[in-house]
Parts: sequence; structure tokens; C-alpha cells
Amino acid sequence: MDRTVAFVGFNNLSQRSNDAWLAPALTAMLASELGAADHVRVLPDELVRDAKQRLDAPLAGGYGRDTLTQLRSRLGADYIVSGSYLLAAGSEDPTLRVDVQIQDARSGALVATVSHQVGISLLPQLVSQAGAGLRSRLGVGIPSATLAGLMAKAQAPTTEIARRIGIAQDAMERHEAARARDELLEAVAQAPDFAPSYLYLSRAWSALGFREKALAAAEQANSRATDLPPELKLEIDAAVHTDRYEWAKAAATWNSLAAMKPLSIEYRINAVDAEIAMGDFSGAEANLVDLRHLTQAAGDPRVDLAAARLALARNDAKFAEELATRAFAESQRRVLPALMADASLALATARTLLGHYEQAAGDVQAAIHDYGALGNPHGESAARRQLAALLGDQNQVKAAQQEYSRALAIAQRIGDAGEVGAAYRNISALLWTAGDRDGAQAGARQALAIARETGDLPLEAWTLRALATIAADEAVSDEVMAQFAEVTELTERVHDRGGHVWSLATNADELRQRGELADAHDTCERAMTEAATLSDPQFIIYATFTCAQIELDRGEAERASTLLAKVEALSASGRNPVYAANTQLLLGQIEFEAAHWQEAVRRLHAAAQGFAAVEAATGEADAEALLAVCAQAMGDPAERNRALDRVRVLRRAITARQEIYLVDIALAQLDHAASGEAARHLHALAQDAANRHFLAWSLEARLAEWRVLAAQGKPAAPKVRAQLETEARQGGFNRILELIKRAPQPG
Repeated sequence: MDRTVAFVGFNNLSQRSNDAWLAPALTAMLASELGAADHVRVLPDELVRDAKQRLDAPLAGGYGRDTLTQLRSRLGADYIVSGSYLLAAGSEDPTLRVDVQIQDARSGALVATVSHQVGISLLPQLVSQAGAGLRSRLGVGIPSATLAGLMAKAQAPTTEIARRIGIAQDAMERHEAARARDELLEAVAQAPDFAPSYLYLSRAWSALGFREKALAAAEQANSRATDLPPELKLEIDAAVHTDRYEWAKAAATWNSLAAMKPLSIEYRINAVDAEIAMGDFSGAEANLVDLRHLTQAAGDPRVDLAAARLALARNDAKFAEELATRAFAESQRRVLPALMADASLALATARTLLGHYEQAAGDVQAAIHDYGALGNPHGESAARRQLAALLGDQNQVKAAQQEYSRALAIAQRIGDAGEVGAAYRNISALLWTAGDRDGAQAGARQALAIARETGDLPLEAWTLRALATIAADEAVSDEVMAQFAEVTELTERVHDRGGHVWSLATNADELRQRGELADAHDTCERAMTEAATLSDPQFIIYATFTCAQIELDRGEAERASTLLAKVEALSASGRNPVYAANTQLLLGQIEFEAAHWQEAVRRLHAAAQGFAAVEAATGEADAEALLAVCAQAMGDPAERNRALDRVRVLRRAITARQEIYLVDIALAQLDHAASGEAARHLHALAQDAANRHFLAWSLEARLAEWRVLAAQGKPAAPKVRAQLETEARQGGFNRILELIKRAPQPG
């Protein structure tokens, strides 16, 4: 007969704070003793802790009938284990008395009481005896004498080590991973051959975001795991594989644990997450199906939350919203506030992807409140980051910066390097979008330093890509392209599918700038294909827009327009005003080059207004510059002068290089036309762009230079045209070649 058991804790009868470590130590040690038995599932402490919120502590005889009913409803537990302890004072080896009660959660009956009294130095022996007593009362046993011997190796060898681990476990329960780490470092120093201390230390390092240190601790545990029970050895293996980003091996290990302990929901959920990370969606789905067949998993919010993560990975935000809604409702019904907060964040993620920003903001605010009430600073910091990102998506830059500052302050206070690095990453992205190149670079460098300190490879890949992108604004050098290649390799190594798409698309854009259009086309097509499998629309928007630019340069204007129409639709449904404006800008350029003046003006005005609404100065300047050139072609000096005045104001505040060439080319043509210096300025721009490996912009400037020279009947015009045609043909810039053909011929 299968049994589900919940350890609800031990009362410290002395009320002395120095004795408080015994409560978590006894809970963990006795749970390990009982969990080793056949047909017994011990519920994880974090779930029980969540369910105990707002419940009084058990009395000497255990819980009353009503409280047991509540616990059974919240946890699905068959038996509740509680107890008390009293540690005498004033002697070298004070006496410890421990009383343990087992209650039937259905009937409220007291199934058994186990009591032991020993000197505190004999705590490990007391736990072993009490564990045997609990198993006997429940009528369960350990499969073999060999396992019984191995179990002893899994318990703390001395009372002092048990004390250190007990304090650490209490700290982890209170979301104080830094305090837990410090205690566990002392534990491994005092008992360097005790493998479980290293496993607990690995979890503490992981909670703080230090992946390399977590891996080192897990590997230390693994090297000392020879005499441990098979279940614990596999848990150590899973930690090693996870910290190495070996998702296939991690998934296989969690599945082995699930086979060993078929009642365990937690092992299966861990397997699902590993399978999602490796992209094995069918394996994750199969595990979820098996989970839902388990009686004890019925109505467990964690199952729906895992299913929601899978739905998001499968690009099904609508189903993810449905699953997260169900998880929230079940968490609320069971009165599990920590899981309610987790479900709120999952809801916010799904609704953000669906463009339901107001609902998503409410979900995140609810999570922030719940994490704060629970005393979970890590959760609150993560939720505030998500709120900041949501505000950033709505172009509320100042409000987003304030939330990032709050998230960063919380993470720094608790020493959570992972959250600190994530905050700096998001701040960098926000500042880059806002046009603050220097601020974005500083934020990315902070995040990179943390990524390298902690061994966070996905964060390292992101920050390297950000810094390479910023460096590419100065010049698309071979060194910069090598950095992009390194980033792409990193994202492949850690199965960061979104990061891989972003890297491919960015690499494609830089290849375009360098004049390597064939490679740019192939790379971008791959980015679009991969982006289509992702849930977050930002990836398909970015990849598709980049491909549209490449197609336009290749002379495939119709294909570019088709791709831009797709970006336009995605930007509208996802409420992405920056890409909506970018799309109008590029479509306006296409119409302008086809001499469809009125449609070009309409598109460019829409782009300028869109950029102005989100304070994107560079984009607005580009749109106004094209409007000025368009007005000149249409013979509208008033509109040309209005647009030029606005361009000059915007230009003074812009320090970016790549994205401002369009403006400088327009200003060179229009501001210097009367003086006859336009060609000279355009030639200088072309040379500057070429020196920076910006072949695309060099060709644009040289095209404008040739037009000016040809219009003036200058002898240098044919030579400039010949050079322009040669370079455009070599790079595959058929658009430039087509524009040359369309230009009025002299004479």
C-alpha cells in the first residue's frame, strides 16, 4: 500500500534560539530515514512549508482533526508527522529528548508515538533508531540490509555536522542561501569526506546563481558518493549533469530516479524541465501524461505549471495561459501561497506574449505582493525584473528603470549573483533600446563580469552578443565577427534556442553590412526557421525584419515587402511599436525608391510619429531624413525644410554610427547642395563607412555621391559609377545596381 507522508516540523520546547537548528535537522534526517522505505513518498519540505502558512504549530499530541483535514486538502498527505524536542542545558553532553507523532490525516487518529532520549553527541544514533521505529509503526521496511548500511553513510557523521546542515536547511527554507552556503562551507571543512554536505552546498551555490561553484561542489559530492544509497547517488549525478548543461543526461537521470521512486512527482517534474531544456518536447509530454495518471498528482498545481512551461516552449502561449490559470486556481483552493505566486508569474509570461499587458501587469504585481508576504526576496526580485521588462515593452522607460533598480537592490542585499546579473542584462537591453549606447555597454560589462564569475553560460552568451553588437556600431571588424561566432557556439552548447536565433539574426545583419549578402541570406533564413518554433514573438519579428533588409539589398523588393508585412502584423498583435515604426520606415524607403511619392510620405510620417512616441531618436531622425529627401524630389521646399530642421535637432543628441549614416547622407546631399560640397562630404562618408567594414553604407554614400556628380556633369562621375557597380556586384547588392539603372542618364 502506497503512503504519502508530510513532516510538518518539530517544536523547540526550550524556546532557546541556540537549539533551533534541531527542528530542520530532525525533519530532514527522519524524512530521509522514512523516505528510503518501499511504497513511501515523503513530501518535499518546501511544499509542506507552503501548506503550513497560517496554521498553528501542532500541540504535544499532534494536530487537531480540522487542521489535519486542511493539511490533507492542501497536500494530499495520508500521514502527518510532527514532534517536539527538549535539549537540556548546562552540561558538556546535554540530554536530548525527542518525541515523534504519526497521525492519520483522514481519521485524525494517532497512529504511533516514538520517543528517544540520548546525549546530544549521539544524535545520529537517535535518528537511526527513531527512523526504524517510524517504519515499523507504518508497517514498511527498507528493501535490503545493504541499503540500511548505506543509509547510515547518508546521515551526518557527527552532531556538529548535523547542526551545520540543520542551520543551512533552515536558512534555505527562509530564502537565505548565503547564510546556508557559509554553514555548509564549514561543514565540508569539518567533514571533507561527507558527500551530502557537498550536494547541499551545490544547491546553495545554485540558489545564489554561482553555477561553476555549484558544479564544483556537486562534483566533489560525486567523487565521495561510492557508499551512498542509489537514490542519493543519482540525485548527485543529476546535479552534476544540470550544472554542466548536459540536459539529455540530466533528463535520463531524473527518469531513472522516477523509475526507482514511482510515487515521486518531483523527480518527474525535474525530468520534464530537463527535457524542455534539451528540446525533447515529446519526452516532456510523455512524462506529463504519466504524471497525470498518478493518483497523488491529481490537482497538484506544480504539474500544470510544468505543462505551462512546455506549452511556452512549444509556442502555445494561449494554452500556457489556460494551464497557469488552472494552476493558480488550484493553488488558491489548496491555500498554497508560494505556488500562487509562481502561477501568477507564469500567467504574466503567457499574457505578455499574448499582448495582454494590463492583465500581465496585475499578475506580476500579485506575485510581488505574495513573495514579499512570504519573505522570499529571490522571488520578489525576479518578479520585479519581470514587471520592469513588461514596462519596457510598453516603452515606459523611466518606470522600468525604477523597477530594475528595486530588483537589483534586493538581489544585491541577499547576495544573489544570478539575479544581479539578470538585472544588469535587462538594464543593458533597456538602455540600448532607449539609445543610451554608453549605459548599455556599462550594463553589459557588469553582467559579463558576473556571468564569468558565476559560470552562467547563457548570460555570458547574451552579454558577449550585446558587447559585440555595441562594438559593431564602431566597426564590423573581423574581431567582432569572431565574437559573434563565439556567441553562437555558446548558445548551441547550452541549448539556448532563443539566444541562438538572436545570434544568427544579428550575425546575418553584420554580414549584410560587410557586403557578404549570400552568407547573410543563408544565415538569416536559418534564423527565421528556428524563430518560428519559439513562443516569444520578439525572435520571429527580429529575424524576419533582418531578413527583409537583406532581401531588399539583394534586389528582392517584393520578397522584402512580404516579410515586412509579416513583421507589421506581428508588431501590431504583439504591440511592439519600435518594430512597427521600423517596418514603416523600410516600407517607406521601398515606396520612395519606386517613385510612389504619396505612399512613401504616408509610411515615413507614420514611422516618424511611431519613433517619436517611444522617444527613439535615431529612428525618428532616419524617418525625417528620408522625408526631407522625398520632399526635395517632390518639389516641396517647405516640407523639406521642416524635416531638415527636425533632423538637425535630433542629430545633435545621437552618438551611434551605424544607424545614423542614413541621416548623414541625407544632410550631405541637402545641406551642401548649394555650396557644391555635397559630393566631397558624401565621398568622405563612403570612405569612413568602408574603413569600418560598413560596405552597405559605403555603397549608399557612394550612390548619392555619383548622383550628385552626374547631375552636375562632373568628369569624375563615370569613374565613381564604375567603382560603385563593381563593389555592388561583388557583394550581391542588386538593389544598388537597379537604382543605378533607374537614374536619369546625363545628356
